[in-house]
Amino acid sequence: MPLFKVYFKQFTDKTIKLFIFVIVLQTFSMKNKTLIIIVIITATAAILSLGIYQKRTHQINASLLQIEQLMYERPDSAWKILQHMPPISQVRKEEQALHALLFTQAQYKNYIPVKSDSLLRIAEAYYRTSSDSLHKAWTLFYLAQYYRDSDEKEKALSYFQQANIASRNIENNQFKFLLNLHWANLLSDEDAENKGIEKYQTANKYAILLKDTLKQIDLYGQWGWCCLLTGKYDCADSLFNMGLKLSTSSKMTYYNYLLNCLSLTARERKDYKRALELVNRSLSLAKDSTELYPLWNNKGEILLEMNQYDSAHFYLSKDTRDYDPYFKATHYLNWSIYEEKIKNLPKALEYSKRYAELLDTIYQKRLESKVVNLQHKYDYSLIQSENKLLKIKRQRLYISLTAICMAVLTVAVIFFYKRREEKRKLAEQMRSKDDLMKEMRLQLQEKTIDLHAAQEKIIEKETALDKELSQREKMRSEYSSKEAAMRKEILRHSEIIRKMEQLNKMSQQDKIQNRSVVLSDEEQDNLAEIVNICYNNFTDRLWKKFPTLTKADISLCCLIKIGISNSNMLYLLDTSKVALKKRKNRLKHDKMGMDENDSLDEFIMEF
Repeated sequence: MPLFKVYFKQFTDKTIKLFIFVIVLQTFSMKNKTLIIIVIITATAAILSLGIYQKRTHQINASLLQIEQLMYERPDSAWKILQHMPPISQVRKEEQALHALLFTQAQYKNYIPVKSDSLLRIAEAYYRTSSDSLHKAWTLFYLAQYYRDSDEKEKALSYFQQANIASRNIENNQFKFLLNLHWANLLSDEDAENKGIEKYQTANKYAILLKDTLKQIDLYGQWGWCCLLTGKYDCADSLFNMGLKLSTSSKMTYYNYLLNCLSLTARERKDYKRALELVNRSLSLAKDSTELYPLWNNKGEILLEMNQYDSAHFYLSKDTRDYDPYFKATHYLNWSIYEEKIKNLPKALEYSKRYAELLDTIYQKRLESKVVNLQHKYDYSLIQSENKLLKIKRQRLYISLTAICMAVLTVAVIFFYKRREEKRKLAEQMRSKDDLMKEMRLQLQEKTIDLHAAQEKIIEKETALDKELSQREKMRSEYSSKEAAMRKEILRHSEIIRKMEQLNKMSQQDKIQNRSVVLSDEEQDNLAEIVNICYNNFTDRLWKKFPTLTKADISLCCLIKIGISNSNMLYLLDTSKVALKKRKNRLKHDKMGMDENDSLDEFIMEF
């Protein structure tokens, strides 16, 4: 309670007591016995009422404070006590607000679904104008939690920000840890992983101050997962290992989870031997199906990448979870890849269709969502389909061939049209000349010899004209051939082609370990210059149209322009499939302003 309220309450209590005392003194001077009795009864009632009010207020305040202290150590006991307290309508607004806050807090701590924000609105209405910053911050925090759980992410983000502002002048490491942790989770869920990582870093500072091992382990797991999704594998490895170090006992739940996370990181790095070793350790420690299902699925994917198809089939089949849409899509993708590798193409196509349909459904739901890109648009970084990539490549090839055919057909139509027009005009000229010659033959017989000579000259000119047209067409064709040959020759002597030849000769393991194939900054600049020369000032035109493009963006566009595959780009740019996908999406959406259905590769090839 603020200090001025305490003083006010003390002043009020003393005033009432003094008033009662004065009444009692006045009673002794009264002569009317009936009046004396009435005064005595009134004073007694006032004294009793004041005592009951003070006792009740004191008890309520003390109870709420005790519950608040109990909330952190025994939230189940706090919840039981709150359920048996009097209705909040019977107490003062200050106690109503605290009771409403504690009731909601107890629900969250006991994993009881909060179905309404009505109680929190009572607390918010009071604490908005109160000087009680801590309770105000807690109220805003739980409002953020409620709206996040209700899938109203924009409101949740707003309340997290308000809670952060409200907590600036308070020293409560517990609150600031939870605020930044859940804020980070929201940002990560909405594809703003980089912002999420910043919040995880802030949460870590308070976790260290709290010296709570379990909180730190939980934080390192979520933080590491966020780094894994963004392709920051060194960071993810470090965080998972820190969590593993704190999980001193292999019997701890987090220990097994972190082992599997390390296995996933090794898998993304294509270190399948280490990934398999880690997942096997995790499997040996798992106790029930809840822990085993993700481990079986992970091991199945690793074995699939190692071309151990029978073993992969065995473990993928063991994972019989009722997946949510995202993990179900990944499940279909894994089966599609498996069936394709064992040459069962009909089955592969069936699973690929299921995957594509589910992906379309997920994407449609994302489009219908009211959340407007909290940091970046949600992308499907954990759900990638090799079959869909192949389909896109085939579609791109089909479109390219169609475009080439249409271009050739258009040129041919234009050429034949012009040729026909020239012949028509020539024919008209011939007819005019024949008429003139007939007229002149009738009129001027004497000039027949001159007319024949003129006719021969005309024929010679026509022949020369046809020859000139033929020569021009030949020159045009030779120029196009020379241009293509020159482009091919320039590219053949470039560093990018040398590295592509080097890649083609390497084994998969050599590609992963050999850093010599990675394009340096200088090589990327040379590539941009060569492509600019070979493709009609390609990079100059691209920079003019999209001035926000970086050198890295230009390098990526150049690799696409000369037809470098995604798989080879991974080694040339020293990146992962996930990171490359994200780079392309950022380039497509943020810098080129393209729609989701537009193809970046097709645009670059046609530009």
